[in-house]
Amino acid sequence: MLTRRDLAGLALAPLAGQAEQKKIRVAAIVTEYRHWSHADVIVGRLLGGYSMNGIHRLPRSRVVSLYTDQVPENDMSRDLAARHGFKIYPTIREALALGGRQLSVDAVVFVGEHGRYPVNDLGQKMYPRYELFNQILDVYESSRRAVPTFFDKHLSYSWEKAKALYQRASKLGVPWMAGSSIPVTIRVPELEIALETPL
Repeated sequence: MLTRRDLAGLALAPLAGQAEQKKIRVAAIVTEYRHWSHADVIVGRLLGGYSMNGIHRLPRSRVVSLYTDQVPENDMSRDLAARHGFKIYPTIREALALGGRQLSVDAVVFVGEHGRYPVNDLGQKMYPRYELFNQILDVYESSRRAVPTFFDKHLSYSWEKAKALYQRASKLGVPWMAGSSIPVTIRVPELEIALETPL
């Protein structure tokens, strides 16, 4: 029986083999980067590694570029760029192309969570995941290739937008994983739910 952690490991396995040869160059596209934001929790592991069971593991990848849609007063990205040597670009295309026109990274992490965005009549924050991720897909399409991509959270507050993103990414052959990172973190209390369990 596979656990969700096993599935996440399988999804990243192709990247692990490459990492032994060279560090994977990652572009991070986020809505905002502040302390305890999803960008901090996810991209932070790519910058500094992570500790599990008392063992610190260094990252097998290197963040080479970042795009932030918003820059709050408590932004961390500018300081992190200075400390880790990655560049912050003003557009998603430039972040993925490292200032050029064609895709120039080995992987993309997209975190469309947190920030000041409008709320719809259902009380859902209208994160611009559809708009921002389409810009990533634009680069893949114009470069005629895609790279492994992690999409944090669900695709959109809108079923129509989520379906359109899925269909476009599928048409372009994007190797991607979408969803919450919480299932692959420490759970307190520890709880393994069997596959096919109705909730």
